[in-house]
Amino acid sequence: MKLAEARTSTFGDDSLVVVSSTPLYKDDLINAEYNLSDKRRYFVTHFCGHEYTFEWEQVAFTFKTLENGRAIPDSTTTRLICPHCQGEVDEHTRHQMIDKGRWIATSSDGEPGVVGYQISRMYSPLNTITEMVSKYADALYNFNLQTFYNNELGLPYEDEYKKELDILQLESLREDEFNLHTIPESTLGVTIAVDQQLDRLEATVLGFDEKNIYVLGHEFFYGHDCTKIESPAWKELDQFCRQDFSTVSCRIVPTLAVFVDSSNGNATDTVKKFTARWAKYHPIKGSSSTTGDLFKQSTQAGYKLQILNVHEQKNAIRKLLNLMLTEQGDQAPVQLRFSSTLPSDYFEQLSAEELKPTGGKLVWRLKKGQKRNEALDCLVYGMIAVVYAQSKLGTQPFRKLREHKAKANENTKYSKEAINKNEEPTPTTTKPAKRRRSGMGSNWFGK
Repeated sequence: MKLAEARTSTFGDDSLVVVSSTPLYKDDLINAEYNLSDKRRYFVTHFCGHEYTFEWEQVAFTFKTLENGRAIPDSTTTRLICPHCQGEVDEHTRHQMIDKGRWIATSSDGEPGVVGYQISRMYSPLNTITEMVSKYADALYNFNLQTFYNNELGLPYEDEYKKELDILQLESLREDEFNLHTIPESTLGVTIAVDQQLDRLEATVLGFDEKNIYVLGHEFFYGHDCTKIESPAWKELDQFCRQDFSTVSCRIVPTLAVFVDSSNGNATDTVKKFTARWAKYHPIKGSSSTTGDLFKQSTQAGYKLQILNVHEQKNAIRKLLNLMLTEQGDQAPVQLRFSSTLPSDYFEQLSAEELKPTGGKLVWRLKKGQKRNEALDCLVYGMIAVVYAQSKLGTQPFRKLREHKAKANENTKYSKEAINKNEEPTPTTTKPAKRRRSGMGSNWFGK
């Protein structure tokens, strides 16, 4: 290409070099050339008055389940939505908007005189958005999204789930400012996730607020045979989970849910007995389905069991980690933050799995040579536990959590004032307190 450009020098200012192609990958030739240009996009104006570009994220549809259990987009439910007024854009309106559209340069960082254009089939009068959704469904079913992104959307494709995580970059996410004993003041609640192995139990403690999930610690409880309830590891775990987790100001942060994995068939009865000890303990099991609810209660085993869509949560974690390692990391919907006290191989375990085609669908499997992924499993369970806990607090969970935090702050303040007083306490006569069975009762935040 450089040779072709050199030969145009004979024509001086009258020379014109046109590079046109379908992009493939982020760093391929056509995308590199486009990044050197003024990046012109075709803008359309909706009846509501807002000018914007057509993007695939504006296409809405529902999924349908096939006989083999897989779910794909149902093209008959296709709708194109204006991102500003949320009004539906029908085909006739789409054509009118395209006819009155215009090219607008979106970058001032390109090289002088270099003009670039990018457009997708969403602007084509020769096909409909419904037809595009049908092609998208085929691409999803056949694990060939790259073809759809390249040919239909005119975009380079990079699978954010298959993208290899850089361990060194992940290590840079460790923070010294918080851990199990120095919980951030913004923390509104705590969840704990437990993975059961033969010789140990592993537990990850998460703290969260509206914008952050803090991975506060990852603990180990060892025993000779953890498939048996008599193993001392279960007693140590019970004591650990029931402790008061508090911030630097001594405010107690409520433990909202403890998820305990029961997928090991040899330990199912043990987990059942253990989780019956406290209302905040919940036995869980990962689902083989990749399309179900994030969590769903089942009683088929004769007791309450939360079935988790671990595949979906692993997708979310991988997507979030990849975003956090880019320059747009601060734009993530939630910041996943890691304590520097986590085990040395923590991030190696977080990246221990990859998507593999199995039984006609993509599922997460251990990479060749990898043996441990308990940290990933615990993070998956813990993050689903956060969503579960919020669902139990009604339509405004963070409002309730903030109100509880405010009350806890007041109690902490009064406790400190009482401690600092020098006067002798006044003796009082009280009736013996009635013993109550431990449990939450009507208070979700209670012990």
